[in-house]
Amino acid sequence: MSFIIDTNIFITSKNTLPMDVWTTFWNKFAQIVNSGEAFSIEAVKKEIDKGRDALTQWVKENVPHSFFISPDPDIMEKYKKIMQWAENKQYKISAINEFATVADSYLVATAAAKGMTVVTYEKPSPNSQKRILIPDVCNAFGVPYCDLNDMLRNMGITI
Repeated sequence: MSFIIDTNIFITSKNTLPMDVWTTFWNKFAQIVNSGEAFSIEAVKKEIDKGRDALTQWVKENVPHSFFISPDPDIMEKYKKIMQWAENKQYKISAINEFATVADSYLVATAAAKGMTVVTYEKPSPNSQKRILIPDVCNAFGVPYCDLNDMLRNMGITI
């Protein structure tokens, strides 16, 4: 099983597990992103890079370029289907427009195209109108998702 990691996993980890205190976690996380079992997408890297902080530097020093998957025709076909689904649901136009431009839509499209499990801290909210949440899209397209702890358990990693 391979995993694809959402931006919120990186940012929440940075905010709750400071790199100068949780060095074991960050060393293990570097091993995970270099393992070939976990990936993310270029749009997540762009979101991380916007922070211009310790996380941006950590990614630069520890994460191989191959970790970040680029859109390909299969991913773009899934993206198109996901956007069509979103447009036919209860979401407000502002939610659809935001979803079309942030990493979330491409993250789920990549997972669907590549048979991966999305790793996110988002929780489903199927009645939401103001925001399209990753778990709701995953549920609609049969894409598995989990949080960081479940990914670590699945990989047999303890810290």
